[in-house]
Amino acid sequence: MIIGIKYCGGCNPFYNRAKRVEKFRKDNPELEYVNSAEDMVCDYWLVVCGCSRRCADIKNLNAHKKVVLLWDEESFQSLQGELRASGKEEPEKAREKRILSLCEEASMKRTISREDAECFARLTGDESKLHLDEQTALKAGFERPLVHGMLLDSLVSALMGTRLPGSGTVYVEHNTRFIRPVYWGDTVEITVRFVSFEEEDDHYMGLFYGTCKNQLGQRILSVSSRQKMMKTLFIVAGEKE
Repeated sequence: MIIGIKYCGGCNPFYNRAKRVEKFRKDNPELEYVNSAEDMVCDYWLVVCGCSRRCADIKNLNAHKKVVLLWDEESFQSLQGELRASGKEEPEKAREKRILSLCEEASMKRTISREDAECFARLTGDESKLHLDEQTALKAGFERPLVHGMLLDSLVSALMGTRLPGSGTVYVEHNTRFIRPVYWGDTVEITVRFVSFEEEDDHYMGLFYGTCKNQLGQRILSVSSRQKMMKTLFIVAGEKE
């Protein structure tokens, strides 16, 4: 079960919210938690408020089950009881599965440093001077050394492998189109979208589209990927398009 956590802002909390959330996480280690991806569809979204006014903005939060406002010890205890009751009602195997919805999206941002490029070059052996030497990059027609295209593609893979569809997915096919160069110091934002799927006896075959933009909002690459998702690990909610 995936639990999203959001803190409200703009007030002075009368209790240590971070400490109370940490206790909740320790009491429920079997759950999977996300903190910063408000665009993610979770099973539960926990909105941790600092006071009883509960003025947090929740309109952009999407949950398969519910969005819960927490503001004191009693509300945390009530949620704990609800989760325990839910756990008794659902088979253990079902609770371990990742629930996916068509059109679901996930995003991440990353600033690519010179150290990232140099580390990737050492790891892969791709020490082309196009990626490491300014003079070579200039002679090749670029402003400065390029970030490896495969480094960017691996970030797309990381987002798919950990967030959408998530842990346990198996790459079957992956196609990338590189549109613009990325340089040291650029910030990229990757977004992946679940587009369609075919259902087989023991698995789903999902189609995902991905885009990557730089800090100027310019698209730098596009991706299409087919992922094999075993039914022992995934459930796709809704009908295929």
